[in-house]
Amino acid sequence: MKIAIIGFNIFSPGGTSRSNLNLAKEFNNEGIEVVIYNARPFSPTDILSIRYQEKLSTKVYFEPLIELGKDNSIDIYIITRETFFPLAQIIKFYCPQAMTVGEIHAPLSMLPENLDENLYALDYIRVSTESIKKEFKKKYQYETLLVHQVSTDHVAMPDDFIPKLTNNLYVLSRFEDGVKDISYAIRLLDYLVHYHKATHIRLYIEGYGPSETLYRNLINHYGVQANVFLNQGTPADYIYFSTSRYETFGYSILEALAKGKRAVLFPGEDRVLQEIYKNPPNIQWITKDIPIDARRVLKFISSIENINYRQGISPILKQTNYVSHYVSYYHLFQKRKQKKFVLNREVEEIWAEVMSVQMEQIPSLYYMYGLLKDKPIVGRILTNSHFKTMATTLFHRLKAKKIMQRRVKAVSENMYFIESFHGKSFSGDPKYIALWVKKHMPDAQIFVSSVNQLVDIEVRYFGFEPLRLGSAEYQRKFEQSKYIIVNGNTLDKVGKSPNQIIIQTWHGFPLKKMVADLEDPKQRKQELSAFLPRMKKWNYLLTSSSMNTSLFHSAFSLKENSNLKVVEMGAPRNAYLIENKNNYREKLHIHFKYFNRPLDTNKKYILFCPTWRKQERKEVTSIDLEDLIKHLPPEYEIIVKLHPLEASLRRFYKALDSRIHCFYNELVDIQELFLLVDILISDYSSAIFDFAHLNKKNYYSARGF
Repeated sequence: MKIAIIGFNIFSPGGTSRSNLNLAKEFNNEGIEVVIYNARPFSPTDILSIRYQEKLSTKVYFEPLIELGKDNSIDIYIITRETFFPLAQIIKFYCPQAMTVGEIHAPLSMLPENLDENLYALDYIRVSTESIKKEFKKKYQYETLLVHQVSTDHVAMPDDFIPKLTNNLYVLSRFEDGVKDISYAIRLLDYLVHYHKATHIRLYIEGYGPSETLYRNLINHYGVQANVFLNQGTPADYIYFSTSRYETFGYSILEALAKGKRAVLFPGEDRVLQEIYKNPPNIQWITKDIPIDARRVLKFISSIENINYRQGISPILKQTNYVSHYVSYYHLFQKRKQKKFVLNREVEEIWAEVMSVQMEQIPSLYYMYGLLKDKPIVGRILTNSHFKTMATTLFHRLKAKKIMQRRVKAVSENMYFIESFHGKSFSGDPKYIALWVKKHMPDAQIFVSSVNQLVDIEVRYFGFEPLRLGSAEYQRKFEQSKYIIVNGNTLDKVGKSPNQIIIQTWHGFPLKKMVADLEDPKQRKQELSAFLPRMKKWNYLLTSSSMNTSLFHSAFSLKENSNLKVVEMGAPRNAYLIENKNNYREKLHIHFKYFNRPLDTNKKYILFCPTWRKQERKEVTSIDLEDLIKHLPPEYEIIVKLHPLEASLRRFYKALDSRIHCFYNELVDIQELFLLVDILISDYSSAIFDFAHLNKKNYYSARGF
């Protein structure tokens, strides 16, 4: 018998790579040959290294993915990446006698949108739990499902030892906050250290990935530098800690348990992790509710009596191996009469789809570079620094052109695209419309624009998935969405199809002269020529009053858009204020969100909103906040909400005094702060109109206009 394993990159660390290596070893140990088809380029040195490190026999072979379908001696193909499932068609076309198995490693909510189109060429799908089997069967109407956890061939049972108390929590993970949610772990440490005064607790975070800068910023933001250590080594004794939103198994968890460590784990939004590991005494499950989790962690850290360190791992390691399962299913497959397989599209189209997905996930230039850099002559050219610079520029231009050419013709009535302040925050009217849609249309698909990982945190806080501004996925979802809800202009490059509806809510109240009302003729002409084509995309403009409508008509030359409907319905953001002006529970909730502490009922908060000057300020406002806070009673504190164009001043305000707070703009919704504070101080900002709905004190500082 001969087995093929198809994966992305077995030479790179990761859960699926570990699973594939274990799988190869299990088959090899039974005398079965294994061919590993790898999507990423690899060298003879890579093969030698992995053979040595993993003790692989010479009966494990490595082939580039492009060689797929050329070996007729392979009996079973196991595809371990969901975006590679279309390759099953190529396998069936060239090797109809082979059995194809697709493994689900990603959470169901993160599977490719078109997965259902690529299941018919797969003889079986493997999932890790009964609950996933049930959901998968229901969603895709697919019957031939195998339930089996990933191979644990590399893990052994822990030896008996005397348990030790430890105050160390340890995270080992890729730094990808959208999935791993390590930002929650840092926030929990802040609460433990500063509210519970548990200064003895340490959090060690080890890994790599795009969220590293985010974590460093959050460590500084929460002031936990003495308790949270990023990539500063692994402590000898620790409790493994995972806050990941999704885990389909969690090798690092299993490996920690195998060392006799305890674990604090979030069960996952789909609760699959708890289904796998059950409820042994050496695992503490958390909820993503800060006060509840803090109590659980404190209790778990201080209690090690009557813990069976084998209990959380033995049921998993006692699983029967892969080989017997696959051999038995292969015999059943052989007994079935196989129909002649018919491709539903050309082989070239299938390869194009598979490779285009991979190109979006890895820089294509590096992909080609990896393929060719070791080749004679060509390699010397590619490694030249001038060639690298030129090729990088050319590649990105070609990629941008390709994205511009791709347009999705059909839109979905059930898809909504939300963008607040060009993705710089999740706030304003688009946010409150999104929350209304979510509440009243629970099946709606809602996508939210975001410029960075701080905005991502805020978007996920409300249960939405962020899309990076301008990315390929951003453009796809924009083009597929029927309803586009914004409070500024949309990106020019995403365009607009005739069957899309753009609802414009515009930010703020037009106190200042804008666009067509500008006094400088040259500036007016420039801004108007850029603005009008964008304004003509609008279908609806939401305004709060007849005066508001009149100002917009003048400033934006609305008469130029004959298809535009102006709707005077008020502002959704202010409907939120009116609805919650006397809601004490909402105030408690808001305080905890911003301060990560319960509200002290004696506290009084002043909100200071300096508005934007055309000339960018390089220092804080002329109002002496340090002097002001010294003259205020001790229960008073100041919150500074900066204009988005002056967000860089945050660190200066934050450093003024411990009673002066300035949060990351990306994490702030000013409507929430309006409900929290007692007084507003502003200088010619439209915030005064929104705040007026609450009948609170409002101090107005003239700017000299």
